[in-house]
Amino acid sequence: MEFAYYNPKSIQALADTLSGLHSYALLAGGTDLLVKMKEKLLRPMPQAVVDINGIDALQEITDEDGYLWIGSLVSHTALTESALVNEKAIILAEAAGQVGSPQIRNRGTVGGNICNASPAADTVPALLALDAKVKIRNQGGFLEIPLADVFKGPGRTCLLPGQFIAQIKIQQIQPDEGAAFLKFGKRKALAIAIINCAAWLKLADGIISDIRIAFGSVAPTPVRLYELEKWLIGKQANAEVFAQAGVMAAQMIKPIDDVRSKASYRTRLARVIVFRSLMTALERVQVGCRCE
Repeated sequence: MEFAYYNPKSIQALADTLSGLHSYALLAGGTDLLVKMKEKLLRPMPQAVVDINGIDALQEITDEDGYLWIGSLVSHTALTESALVNEKAIILAEAAGQVGSPQIRNRGTVGGNICNASPAADTVPALLALDAKVKIRNQGGFLEIPLADVFKGPGRTCLLPGQFIAQIKIQQIQPDEGAAFLKFGKRKALAIAIINCAAWLKLADGIISDIRIAFGSVAPTPVRLYELEKWLIGKQANAEVFAQAGVMAAQMIKPIDDVRSKASYRTRLARVIVFRSLMTALERVQVGCRCE
């Protein structure tokens, strides 16, 4: 197996490099790419590998104007251990902490988790619940789009040749807001999700004024349940309403049978995971309001 190797050291150099290539693969953590190349699973095999690990600007987490900006090269371990992420966006730290093994978390990156476009990606539902936007770069400049618009199907994204994700922008969780991430797998660790769910809500006098609910492993792409969110706005935040939301969520998702689970089991789990996610988010917003 032969290929050209490039190692740009800046975002501009990366954009310039990609503009001159017709067949390439970006090397970030390499936890998926190197396995696929070794097993000759890529069709066609890339003629060039572009190693982006030397670009420091893609490895930063910054706090600016109520948002967190996360470089696409930030590892899952870095997300889990970041004091800033744990304080301002706890569910992203929780989700990153459930990705694969410690070795995978040390190497794997948040940008890679997005670009692999796996329906079962753990960080993506958390990012969707935090209303994430992605900052895409090509030779012509930057473009910011909602994360939900990136996914086009299993393993497929909207990224065109020469484009790459530079940063992810997420909202910080405020004192009158709460969020939670939950995952069911065949094991408590080292397991791809049978189903995962992230929920974020905002309260005003006990009433849900805004809410976001995102799922993984229940459709060809990670999904937001927009109709359920619309139904929940204006409702009292309590166990009865959340239980009904779980029933509705189970009716809205479109899971499939695969090696990890039957669709019918995922549907039953959806009722449970929505209820638990919303209850945990409610507990956290109540704590946040008391600490204000």
